Amino acid sequence: MWWLCRVRSARRTGGGLKPGKTLAARSWLALGALALACLPERNLASYDNGVSVDASVAVSSPLVEADAGVAGQYAARGLYDAAPALVEAKVDAEATRLDCRAECSCELRAGQDFMLCGSVVSQSIASRRCSAAGGSLVSIDDPAENTWLSERMAPLAEEGFWTSGTDSETEGQWRWADGRVFFDARADAAASGFAPWDVDQPNDREGEDCMRAIGGLWRDLDCGDEIAYVCEL
Repeated sequence: MWWLCRVRSARRTGGGLKPGKTLAARSWLALGALALACLPERNLASYDNGVSVDASVAVSSPLVEADAGVAGQYAARGLYDAAPALVEAKVDAEATRLDCRAECSCELRAGQDFMLCGSVVSQSIASRRCSAAGGSLVSIDDPAENTWLSERMAPLAEEGFWTSGTDSETEGQWRWADGRVFFDARADAAASGFAPWDVDQPNDREGEDCMRAIGGLWRDLDCGDEIAYVCEL
């Protein structure tokens, strides 16, 4: 095999092999050329899975199977050190997206996925639909989010939309879906510092225990009433 490589090297460089000349007498530069001459001549244009890569990058990686498009691009440039993080980030992002219902629209904001639904249902049905999509009814934590949601839902919800806010567990103590208290009517103060209730709200008229947002303001409402809703993840 060593002799065959020397012959191939001689053919490629156009030189001849001088009798009696040994490997020990050859220069390190010639050894480099010899090593290159021994590389397979077949151009490895693709892997078995069909991902085209640069023939000079003869690297096998499970990333090609994980994400052929991304890993293939990185393999072509020999950047396998960067490829794993990118593929993992993509998988994580896809794993944390809501399963958007056909009649709703889904949007990303500040790393969160929102499902905006104009179909009108009761609060309990809205909550179940959000759970089925992989999330929960929305919790509104700051003025920027409140404004963004109001703007997005304005064309879809004339009567406002359901949030996860409720005081059904303890009258007057309003909680989000995750159990956080964001308003306590008994203390007449917002526990979180943000609770833009409308004038004289919440008033618990006829046992209104669920919260809707409308025009940037919050009001309590009978949980059985049917309005639009927003889910989040």
